[in-house]
Parts: sequence; C-alpha cells; structure tokens
Amino acid sequence: MCWGVPAKVLEIEGLEAVVDFGGGVRRKVLLLVSASPGDYVVVHAGSAIGKVRPEEALEILLALREVASSLSPEALETLDKAVEELKESLTHTPAGTPSEDL
Repeated sequence: MCWGVPAKVLEIEGLEAVVDFGGGVRRKVLLLVSASPGDYVVVHAGSAIGKVRPEEALEILLALREVASSLSPEALETLDKAVEELKESLTHTPAGTPSEDL
C-alpha cells in the first residue's frame, strides 16, 4: 500500500522541489501541481500530486500518526516531530495569507 504524505515546499528548481517532511528534507519531482515555497503538497511515489492547506496537511499527519503508533516507534517519533512543526507554523500564520486561500 502506498500513501500520500504532506510536505512543505522549501524551494523550487525547475520541475523539482525541495520539500520538508517534518525535519527530513528530500527532493521531489513536481509533475501534477503548481506550487510555491511555503505551500504544502501531498507527495506520492516521488511526485507532488496535490496541494493542500496547512490545516489539511495536519489532519493527514494526525491520521498517519494513528496508524504508525501500532506499526513502528521510529515512525511515530518522526510523525510526532512533523505534527509539532506544522502546529507551530499554523500558530504563526497571519490571517489572509495564501495558505488560507488554497
């Protein structure tokens, strides 16, 4: 089974973007969406397949965390870090920013 995982776009380089999965930075190909630094995307099989609001990204991470809690302590630790980072960014996002308009 494959899952789409939310990630924050850090920078864009042509058809590739550097994204952050809550502390783990990886390069992903943006094939299906137009995104800007600061946007959240859902990454599946190495490609960004959709753009989501930060609140939606948090919901996805919390669902993944619930599943991971029964599978792997290491995965749970990583997801906990990602959830905390995203919650922190949500408390510092001013009203009217592009993240609310997605």
